[in-house]
Amino acid sequence: MRGLVRAEWTKFRSVPVMPVLAGAVIAVSVLLGWLFAQASAAEYARATAADQAVFDPLQGGSRGVFIVQLLIAALGALVASTEYGSGTIRATVAAAGRRTRLVVAKAALVAVAGLTAGAAAVWGMFLVSQITLAMHGVPRVWLDDPGAVRLLLFGPVVLELVALFGLSLGILLRSTAAAVNTATAFLLLPMFAPIMPDFLGLTLSTWWPNTAAFRSLMPSEGSLPIWMGMGVLSAFVAVMMVWARTRFRTRDV
Repeated sequence: MRGLVRAEWTKFRSVPVMPVLAGAVIAVSVLLGWLFAQASAAEYARATAADQAVFDPLQGGSRGVFIVQLLIAALGALVASTEYGSGTIRATVAAAGRRTRLVVAKAALVAVAGLTAGAAAVWGMFLVSQITLAMHGVPRVWLDDPGAVRLLLFGPVVLELVALFGLSLGILLRSTAAAVNTATAFLLLPMFAPIMPDFLGLTLSTWWPNTAAFRSLMPSEGSLPIWMGMGVLSAFVAVMMVWARTRFRTRDV
């Protein structure tokens, strides 16, 4: 098993797009933290006294995480789909012997890479956004704020789970374009909740797996408790990984 994980790590480093994409997750997070903080500071300056009193600096500077999730899902998908594109998957399966072990090795790599990149992304976005708000004289939060602690502890885990979701799609669809496009459509679907009928809109904005987890990190009206939001996403990703493992075992590569 250790040999399989090391082999997956070697392949991860050897495909140029993967380290670049991991770095892009972090760089884009920092940039978005700065941009959204700038926008929030401008909104705060124009707001009425009543709106300024309820200003939430954490949400104002962390909105970019909804964009970053697309990149980290693509990273997870590439770990599986690039081998289908290059035709090396047959050699990989032959070397691994047991397909379940290969899926576990890929999942272990994606979990570590997703958690590492996710932690750097969330912390970088938080620090840059709050420093930017402070520089504009706008209220900000820091590491002693309970909401900030919740975001910094659980935000990387959410992005890790999103990366594993991308991996499951890469295994199931066996195509980078198909996996990335499907992940993007799935993760962005809750954006259409406001224009949908009430029941569908409520389902998308409250119970859709990635939305449930992200909204529980930055609670607002109608959001789930942190344990429930994380539980919804975790259960969904577990089902997707079991489905991917089952399909991978029972079909030709």
